[in-house]
Amino acid sequence: MSTLSEHIDNAFDLSYLNFPKCPPTDIKTIGILGGGTAGYLAALALKKYHPEVEVTVIESSKIPVIGVGESTTTEIVPFLHRGLEIDPAEFFREVEPTLKFGIRFDWGCPGDYKFNFSFFAGHQYESYYYENDIKNSNWPSVLMNENKIPVIRNKNGTLTSFLASIPFSYHIDNKNLIRFLNKEVKSRGIDILDAEVHEVKLDERGYVASLESKEGHSLSYDLYIDCSGFRSKILGQALKTEFTPFTDTLVTDRALTFDMPNKDVVDCYTSVITMNNGWCWKIPMRTEDHYGYVFSSKFCDEETALAEARARFGHFEKYKMVEFRSGRHTQAWVKNVFSLGNSYGFIEPLESTAIQTAVHSINVLCRLMPKTLDDQISITGINNEIAVTWDTFRWFVGMHYKFNKKLDTPFWKHCREKTNIGHAQTIVNLFNQRPPLSAGNFGSNSQFTATEALVFNSYSYDTLIFGQKEVYKPLAAPEMSKEEYFGKLKSYQELTSRSLSLFELFKGDHLFEDEILEQLFNDTDTWIMEADV
Repeated sequence: MSTLSEHIDNAFDLSYLNFPKCPPTDIKTIGILGGGTAGYLAALALKKYHPEVEVTVIESSKIPVIGVGESTTTEIVPFLHRGLEIDPAEFFREVEPTLKFGIRFDWGCPGDYKFNFSFFAGHQYESYYYENDIKNSNWPSVLMNENKIPVIRNKNGTLTSFLASIPFSYHIDNKNLIRFLNKEVKSRGIDILDAEVHEVKLDERGYVASLESKEGHSLSYDLYIDCSGFRSKILGQALKTEFTPFTDTLVTDRALTFDMPNKDVVDCYTSVITMNNGWCWKIPMRTEDHYGYVFSSKFCDEETALAEARARFGHFEKYKMVEFRSGRHTQAWVKNVFSLGNSYGFIEPLESTAIQTAVHSINVLCRLMPKTLDDQISITGINNEIAVTWDTFRWFVGMHYKFNKKLDTPFWKHCREKTNIGHAQTIVNLFNQRPPLSAGNFGSNSQFTATEALVFNSYSYDTLIFGQKEVYKPLAAPEMSKEEYFGKLKSYQELTSRSLSLFELFKGDHLFEDEILEQLFNDTDTWIMEADV
């Protein structure tokens, strides 16, 4: 006879939740056109979550990869190390990322005004009310003010790390990342074929029948994933899928990229700097900083951009000019083709959306992978979820341009007057009716949703509105008193005074010597455990 304890166990059995997150598919073969970040990450994810499918990456060693500094969002850390099970120690040794705790915006208001977009929730409402600023709203933001990280040196010389509690992302040199991912793909038994595809053959239904290479290969698969970058070789060129431009929101279309030595100062954040005809990123690496002046060719030519960048940051000789277009194709999945990364679309470099959108699309593909190519319900779901996410990111990035009052150049006057921010205007109105948005989880993929995303969520909108001072009426007094608020600030400052810089962390090899990295990724109670496919 069963015991009472056994009856109770049966009553509260949760095994009905054990369905696979990524149900198996009858699709047998997938060909990924293009390696690079998007192609390799897609291959690794499919191998992990759909091992029943045979995946091949087709890339050409003759086609160069755009190798500039990459700034990422917090979703990349759990995606790489929890989702794809990439060894953190190998990753740090070979890729040599730096840690990013947020974005420091030289933006929003005239003069020497900056605000922090940290990845950690805090007291923005109270900070704005008592200081008319959000730079001291939480400990990570105060750390960013002093260019420190949440690793404290104790009086006895030992270190205490709070990296398990405070979200971060990576700054990554794209060449290092691609080299590492290439090795990882090969080590997991995924085939990489070096071939330059010159023709996409379609059958009588308009489906892709094969990819024809200059080397004489005729390559056929059940599903084709287009990771061919801005060329959009399959989705755009062969299938001629309609492209929706974002030009009424985002007018930038060029990036002038260059490197400068960092003189032993490794920032713990991405810098976003207002320029006359756009903005400049500064991405800190271990020994140098990667810059990119993002501008609009309608307002500025290459010579003018180059002169402004050199006058602002110092002289440099070597640089690259990258052209891009903002927008997306109407559908990511068409016929037997799924498009990923720049081949589907591109928002613009602000807010690190490139890898973020690729990771999101990969997650959606793996979760909603159709049972067959006739499963239009799943395909429609994939297209809808990806489209609404991209459009949400578009409006979110547009808010940066519409509300930046730093300069009065023709470019910025145009942005303030003409930038279309879509449903983000409703979010701004909601904020000013019932601030802060994060009190009710307003502002995400839908302006009224209560389902929070890990990035670009209600707290992110709060940050942009407070940071750019788009607060239209006086705030009501917070429950936290002024004494309580400044008491917390004193704690932030005391902890910061004991904290290491990133340069000190790397110079002393503390991630390995003090086992900080091992402890972080062995900890099961950490923000890194929150996200997975």
